[in-house]
Amino acid sequence: MKPANGTRVRLAGVPLGKARIQSLSDAVFAVAMTLVILQVKIPEVSGSTASSELLARVGEMWPAFLVFLATFLLAGAFWYLQHLTFHFIRQTNHLLIWLNLVFLLFVGVLPLSSGMLSRFPNQPVSHFFYFGNLLALGLMLNWHWYYAVRHYMVDPELGVEVTHRVSSRLRILPSACALALPLAIIRTDLSFYAFLWVLLLEPLIEHWTRPRKPRRTPAPEA
Repeated sequence: MKPANGTRVRLAGVPLGKARIQSLSDAVFAVAMTLVILQVKIPEVSGSTASSELLARVGEMWPAFLVFLATFLLAGAFWYLQHLTFHFIRQTNHLLIWLNLVFLLFVGVLPLSSGMLSRFPNQPVSHFFYFGNLLALGLMLNWHWYYAVRHYMVDPELGVEVTHRVSSRLRILPSACALALPLAIIRTDLSFYAFLWVLLLEPLIEHWTRPRKPRRTPAPEA
């Protein structure tokens, strides 16, 4: 593209606003988080079924309810983390928008991966598909943040400590998923335990990896 003065402008490098991609992200998250509940199937029983039998059938749905609850909370966590990064990002460009579109693509897959896990909770393939979906979300979000920081799209007054804390927080979920994936081969329940332990240890991990402030040496006495 050449403007009137003859200077070539690369559209891929043109700074763009972030409002449109944030609005699209909110819409995709809202739809995906709503569709997850549709994977919980209502028991097909007749209207004359006894209450005890109906309660027993509802009780059999607890794995699907658990998957729904976990997926809804994890989707909310990814929404919050993306919102956190955009709080510090001042502008976007062509590539950053496409990184977010790929991120939203994996958000849209959440109802499918959660549906597979709720229907086949003891199958390693379901665990691979579910945690692989979450891992892809985490990796894309980290790539989005790394690209924005590396190309000076964040607030110029953002300190090194804040940047490091955001980066550390973004690494928690993909780290938990990366640990859960191979453990699903050994035992499917181990993948969940490993995933939960990493999330529970998040505050300690963030504290250990936080850059230490240099100690102030006392001024010599006069």
